[in-house]
Amino acid sequence: MNNHVPVRTLTATGLLLAAGLLLPFVFHSLLGPSGGRMLLPMHYGVLIGGLLLGPIAGAFLGIATPLLSAVLTGMPAAPVLPPMVIELAVYGLVAGLVRRRLRASVLWSLLLAMVAGRVALGLAVAVLGPAIGLDAPPVAYVVAGVTAGLPGIAAQLVLIPLLLARGRLEHFVEGPG
Repeated sequence: MNNHVPVRTLTATGLLLAAGLLLPFVFHSLLGPSGGRMLLPMHYGVLIGGLLLGPIAGAFLGIATPLLSAVLTGMPAAPVLPPMVIELAVYGLVAGLVRRRLRASVLWSLLLAMVAGRVALGLAVAVLGPAIGLDAPPVAYVVAGVTAGLPGIAAQLVLIPLLLARGRLEHFVEGPG
């Protein structure tokens, strides 16, 4: 079994992790805390990572991005961090699985990843919420997040397929020819 990870994959993962850290910082700086909740900037790197690099890299980005962001910037806040890590890990994992195993389009892969991630978020809030001081009904928590994040969800569903349709990102990861 080959455990070698291509340099391009490591590089792309690092760049997407950096984007996942930088975009929320910029959005929060410009728009305040509501900018992050509304535009979901941390999700881009995770979703793109799952789609381009596969389920393992996508899940890694979903775990590493919010954890590293919390350490470096204090965002996301401690009570929402564990459910958010689970949500983002599922985004990356499912985006990669659906795209690679089912050979679904980018749009379908995104939609299924978003639904699965939000289901995982609700389950995480139900299971972990009381233990971590997050006193919120799981369904209401997810619905409030989706409602606040509708502009970001719409932007992801438009921008990510456009970015990937141009082929530039895939070319970087896979190399020429």
